[in-house]
Amino acid sequence: MIRFIVPFIFFVFAVSSCQNDAQQQLDAQKIAQKNEAVFKNISKMWQFNVPNARPEVTTTLNTWNAWRQFEIELLQKPKSTLSAFQLKTKNIASKADALAQTIPLEYNKPQILSRIAALNTKIKSLEMYLYLNIIPEQKVARLIPEINEEIKGLYSQWDEIIIKKAIPKEIGEDVMLQALDTTRNARPDLMKQKMELSDKNK
Repeated sequence: MIRFIVPFIFFVFAVSSCQNDAQQQLDAQKIAQKNEAVFKNISKMWQFNVPNARPEVTTTLNTWNAWRQFEIELLQKPKSTLSAFQLKTKNIASKADALAQTIPLEYNKPQILSRIAALNTKIKSLEMYLYLNIIPEQKVARLIPEINEEIKGLYSQWDEIIIKKAIPKEIGEDVMLQALDTTRNARPDLMKQKMELSDKNK
Protein backbone atom coordinates (compact mmCIF):
# COMPACT_ATOMS: atom_id res chain seq x y z
CA MET A 1 0.00 0.00 0.00
CA ILE A 2 2.80 2.40 0.96
CA ARG A 3 4.41 1.64 -2.40
CA PHE A 4 1.36 3.25 -4.09
CA ILE A 5 0.91 6.17 -1.63
CA VAL A 6 4.46 7.60 -1.97
CA PRO A 7 4.38 7.85 -5.79
CA PHE A 8 0.86 9.31 -5.57
CA ILE A 9 2.04 12.05 -3.18
CA PHE A 10 4.94 12.86 -5.51
CA PHE A 11 2.49 12.96 -8.42
CA VAL A 12 0.19 15.42 -6.55
CA PHE A 13 3.16 17.66 -5.69
CA ALA A 14 4.38 17.57 -9.28
CA VAL A 15 0.93 18.51 -10.67
CA SER A 16 0.53 21.26 -8.06
CA SER A 17 4.01 22.60 -8.83
CA CYS A 18 3.28 22.66 -12.56
CA GLN A 19 0.01 24.50 -11.95
CA ASN A 20 1.81 27.06 -9.76
CA ASP A 21 4.52 27.56 -12.40
CA ALA A 22 1.89 27.97 -15.10
CA GLN A 23 -0.01 30.53 -12.97
CA GLN A 24 3.20 32.45 -12.22
CA GLN A 25 4.08 32.55 -15.90
CA LEU A 26 0.58 33.77 -16.73
CA ASP A 27 0.79 36.48 -14.04
CA ALA A 28 4.25 37.56 -15.25
CA GLN A 29 2.93 37.71 -18.79
CA LYS A 30 -0.01 39.92 -17.72
CA ILE A 31 2.32 42.27 -15.79
CA ALA A 32 4.68 42.50 -18.78
CA GLN A 33 1.76 43.31 -21.12
CA LYS A 34 0.42 45.94 -18.72
CA ASN A 35 3.87 47.50 -18.28
CA GLU A 36 4.32 47.60 -22.05
CA ALA A 37 0.97 49.41 -22.43
CA VAL A 38 1.89 51.87 -19.65
CA PHE A 39 5.31 52.43 -21.26
CA LYS A 40 3.69 53.29 -24.61
CA ASN A 41 1.21 55.70 -23.00
CA ILE A 42 3.87 57.49 -20.93
CA SER A 43 6.15 57.65 -23.97
CA LYS A 44 3.40 59.55 -25.84
CA MET A 45 2.88 61.96 -22.89
CA TRP A 46 6.59 62.61 -22.31
CA GLN A 47 6.92 66.00 -23.98
CA PHE A 48 8.99 68.57 -22.08
CA ASN A 49 9.56 72.04 -23.51
CA VAL A 50 12.14 74.71 -22.79
CA PRO A 51 11.29 78.26 -24.01
CA ASN A 52 13.67 80.37 -26.07
CA ALA A 53 15.45 82.81 -23.77
CA ARG A 54 16.64 86.38 -24.28
CA PRO A 55 20.36 86.61 -25.05
CA GLU A 56 21.03 88.12 -21.60
CA VAL A 57 19.19 85.24 -19.90
CA THR A 58 20.99 82.68 -22.10
CA THR A 59 24.35 84.17 -21.05
CA THR A 60 23.52 83.63 -17.37
CA LEU A 61 22.04 80.16 -17.94
CA ASN A 62 25.13 79.06 -19.88
CA THR A 63 27.26 79.76 -16.80
CA TRP A 64 24.76 78.05 -14.45
CA ASN A 65 25.94 74.45 -14.71
CA ALA A 66 23.12 72.98 -12.54
CA TRP A 67 20.45 74.46 -14.85
CA ARG A 68 22.21 73.19 -17.99
CA GLN A 69 22.48 69.70 -16.50
CA PHE A 70 18.79 69.82 -15.49
CA GLU A 71 17.66 70.82 -19.01
CA ILE A 72 19.83 68.17 -20.69
CA GLU A 73 18.40 65.47 -18.40
CA LEU A 74 14.84 66.73 -18.92
CA LEU A 75 15.03 66.79 -22.72
CA GLN A 76 16.56 63.32 -23.14
CA LYS A 77 13.60 61.01 -23.62
CA PRO A 78 13.90 57.32 -22.57
CA LYS A 79 13.27 54.88 -25.40
CA SER A 80 13.42 51.35 -24.06
CA THR A 81 11.34 50.35 -21.00
CA LEU A 82 9.18 51.61 -18.18
CA SER A 83 12.12 51.22 -15.79
CA ALA A 84 14.08 53.62 -18.05
CA PHE A 85 11.39 56.27 -17.40
CA GLN A 86 11.60 55.55 -13.67
CA LEU A 87 15.36 56.04 -13.69
CA LYS A 88 14.95 59.20 -15.80
CA THR A 89 12.57 60.84 -13.29
CA LYS A 90 14.96 59.94 -10.48
CA ASN A 91 17.81 61.67 -12.33
CA ILE A 92 15.68 64.73 -13.17
CA ALA A 93 14.62 65.05 -9.50
CA SER A 94 18.28 64.84 -8.43
CA LYS A 95 19.27 67.62 -10.88
CA ALA A 96 16.30 69.77 -9.77
CA ASP A 97 17.47 69.50 -6.14
CA ALA A 98 20.71 71.30 -7.05
CA LEU A 99 19.01 74.34 -8.64
CA ALA A 100 18.15 76.35 -5.51
CA GLN A 101 21.56 75.59 -3.97
CA THR A 102 23.56 76.89 -6.95
CA ILE A 103 21.37 79.73 -8.21
CA PRO A 104 23.23 82.73 -9.69
CA LEU A 105 23.21 85.87 -7.53
CA GLU A 106 21.06 87.92 -9.92
CA TYR A 107 18.36 85.19 -9.86
CA ASN A 108 18.51 84.64 -6.11
CA LYS A 109 15.18 86.35 -5.50
CA PRO A 110 12.07 85.17 -3.59
CA GLN A 111 9.87 84.93 -6.71
CA ILE A 112 12.49 82.80 -8.54
CA LEU A 113 13.14 80.57 -5.52
CA SER A 114 9.40 79.95 -5.02
CA ARG A 115 9.04 78.93 -8.68
CA ILE A 116 12.01 76.56 -8.39
CA ALA A 117 10.42 75.07 -5.24
CA ALA A 118 7.09 74.56 -7.10
CA LEU A 119 8.92 72.96 -10.05
CA ASN A 120 10.83 70.69 -7.67
CA THR A 121 7.62 69.58 -5.93
CA LYS A 122 5.98 68.62 -9.23
CA ILE A 123 9.04 66.69 -10.41
CA LYS A 124 9.12 64.81 -7.10
CA SER A 125 5.41 63.93 -7.59
CA LEU A 126 6.18 62.62 -11.09
CA GLU A 127 8.98 60.47 -9.68
CA MET A 128 6.67 59.10 -6.98
CA TYR A 129 3.89 58.25 -9.48
CA LEU A 130 6.24 56.34 -11.76
CA TYR A 131 7.52 54.20 -8.90
CA LEU A 132 4.05 53.10 -7.74
CA ASN A 133 2.99 49.50 -8.45
CA ILE A 134 -0.01 50.81 -10.37
CA ILE A 135 1.03 54.01 -12.17
CA PRO A 136 -1.77 56.65 -12.20
CA GLU A 137 -1.45 57.53 -15.88
CA GLN A 138 -4.04 60.33 -15.77
CA LYS A 139 -2.12 62.09 -12.99
CA VAL A 140 1.11 61.74 -14.97
CA ALA A 141 -0.68 63.16 -18.04
CA ARG A 142 -1.76 66.23 -16.02
CA LEU A 143 1.58 66.70 -14.30
CA ILE A 144 3.82 66.92 -17.39
CA PRO A 145 2.10 70.08 -18.79
CA GLU A 146 2.20 71.57 -15.26
CA ILE A 147 5.98 71.05 -15.13
CA ASN A 148 6.23 72.75 -18.54
CA GLU A 149 4.22 75.69 -17.17
CA GLU A 150 6.56 76.03 -14.17
CA ILE A 151 9.58 76.12 -16.50
CA LYS A 152 7.85 78.69 -18.72
CA GLY A 153 7.09 80.76 -15.60
CA LEU A 154 10.76 80.70 -14.60
CA TYR A 155 11.81 81.99 -18.02
CA SER A 156 9.19 84.77 -17.77
CA GLN A 157 10.57 85.79 -14.36
CA TRP A 158 14.11 85.88 -15.74
CA ASP A 159 12.90 88.04 -18.66
CA GLU A 160 11.21 90.38 -16.19
CA ILE A 161 14.47 90.83 -14.27
CA ILE A 162 16.28 91.81 -17.52
CA ILE A 163 13.47 94.18 -18.57
CA LYS A 164 13.42 95.93 -15.17
CA LYS A 165 17.20 96.27 -15.22
CA ALA A 166 17.01 97.93 -18.67
CA ILE A 167 14.44 100.58 -17.63
CA PRO A 168 16.31 103.90 -17.18
CA LYS A 169 15.95 105.48 -13.77
CA GLU A 170 14.23 108.85 -13.57
CA ILE A 171 16.24 111.95 -12.69
CA GLY A 172 16.68 112.14 -8.94
CA GLU A 173 15.53 108.53 -8.36
CA ASP A 174 18.98 107.48 -7.08
CA VAL A 175 18.99 110.37 -4.59
CA MET A 176 15.48 109.46 -3.45
CA LEU A 177 16.43 105.79 -2.99
CA GLN A 178 19.49 106.83 -0.98
CA ALA A 179 17.30 109.06 1.20
CA LEU A 180 15.01 106.09 1.88
CA ASP A 181 17.96 103.87 2.78
CA THR A 182 18.20 104.62 6.51
CA THR A 183 21.19 102.30 7.06
CA ARG A 184 23.24 104.21 4.49
CA ASN A 185 22.28 107.56 5.99
CA ALA A 186 23.13 106.56 9.55
CA ARG A 187 26.36 108.24 10.71
CA PRO A 188 27.75 106.45 13.77
CA ASP A 189 30.25 109.25 14.54
CA LEU A 190 27.54 111.92 14.63
CA MET A 191 25.28 109.64 16.67
CA LYS A 192 28.08 109.09 19.22
CA GLN A 193 28.70 112.85 19.57
CA LYS A 194 24.99 113.46 20.21
CA MET A 195 24.88 110.71 22.86
CA GLU A 196 27.98 112.10 24.63
CA LEU A 197 26.52 115.61 24.59
CA SER A 198 23.23 114.31 25.97
CA ASP A 199 25.11 112.55 28.82
CA LYS A 200 26.98 115.75 29.73
CA ASN A 201 23.77 117.79 29.96
CA LYS A 202 22.21 115.34 32.40
